[in-house]
Amino acid sequence: MRSFRLCPLALLLAVTLSLPGQAAPLSNRRVLPSVVDPPTVFDSPLPASRPVSADWFSDAVFIGDSRTEELLAAKLFPAGLALTQMGLNVRDVRSDAVFSWNGGRATLRQMLEGSSYSKVYLMLGFHEASWMDGEDFYTEYSLLIDELRSILPGVPIYLQTLLPVTVSRSAVRGPDNALLAEQNALLARLAQAKQVYLVRVDACFTETNGALAPDLSSDGFHLAVQGNARWFQYLRTHTIGS
Repeated sequence: MRSFRLCPLALLLAVTLSLPGQAAPLSNRRVLPSVVDPPTVFDSPLPASRPVSADWFSDAVFIGDSRTEELLAAKLFPAGLALTQMGLNVRDVRSDAVFSWNGGRATLRQMLEGSSYSKVYLMLGFHEASWMDGEDFYTEYSLLIDELRSILPGVPIYLQTLLPVTVSRSAVRGPDNALLAEQNALLARLAQAKQVYLVRVDACFTETNGALAPDLSSDGFHLAVQGNARWFQYLRTHTIGS
């Protein structure tokens, strides 16, 4: 839907011409609710929106690694299609036959071509953060988005930021939280450049120390039951067209 915005001067003139007296006092002016449907813009993360039902995700494709796999295994909502694999990275998901299908292996295109899914959720970038430089990561993710659009033209893409890990995990195994924050900065740039919706799921998991709270994780990386519930709650309150 096309929207138009009046500049302050034009708005003031419109009010002056349409009303015989002065503008309405502040006490009589309409106050917008604090949570509204998010605009269809791509220069910032999706703001909070009215919560959707679990069934809203029944025609969604989820692409990700074992974190996404465990989110879907929690059965908090009925996902349309799970394209997940332990250790999945942004390069292999586009170029290799990595998904199990009919007793064999299939590519991303083979799994999605001709389907009627109406939204795609992505969370990739954790595993390759330790060995793929930022420029290659940005390029590979951009190519993945292009591939998805060629397979599912016009379908909204929700690009999720990467969740942090606990302090103890960050200290002993890479990638650490500082590197994950750099990956998320690249994802924010990518979302704006490729016109996809940025979902800042890391925002509801990152403590003041930049890490994941231990009670939300089962092993420092994967989420515990309450962590998956929090993730789902964030997804259902950050959508377009709800």
